[in-house]
Amino acid sequence: MVSCLSSPNDKYQHCYEEEMNRLILKKFGEKFIDSLRYIGKQQFVKDHPDETFSYSECDMTARIPDISYDGQFDKIRRLYFLQYPLPENYIPKTVRELYSNSSASFILTKKGEIKDLTVESSFRNKKNNIFEKQFNRHLKDFVLHAKWIPARINTINVDSYMDVNINYP
Repeated sequence: MVSCLSSPNDKYQHCYEEEMNRLILKKFGEKFIDSLRYIGKQQFVKDHPDETFSYSECDMTARIPDISYDGQFDKIRRLYFLQYPLPENYIPKTVRELYSNSSASFILTKKGEIKDLTVESSFRNKKNNIFEKQFNRHLKDFVLHAKWIPARINTINVDSYMDVNINYP
């Protein structure tokens, strides 16, 4: 917020931002600036159809069906472990260890397809390294066969970067 220092000669010398906001609000109403921002975003997306947007630039909508935006990553983990339970000889983490994990990075296209998929795993207990190829394959298969919902910006489907992380106990 800009401070407003007025003088008798120039009433709005240091109050331009404040005064313009007040006049716009008075003339056009509360939602005017937001509506311009919305239109500008939509136009940008239309003018850049091949742009890939970051996850955070997109609308807060779930990328998988039947779940809220906030619950989607928990659901992804549950679905993953239902399909790919841990092997019996996997050694769980101790209390002091950090989680082992597998992560996938990819582009979720505006058609709900996957492209540029990379997968890697990291194990805190090195004895679990024998599962690296298996876990990478599982996560790759999971990502490629999941039903994905394209990201959107102001109701327009867009390509977006997406990450899926699976932590192992």
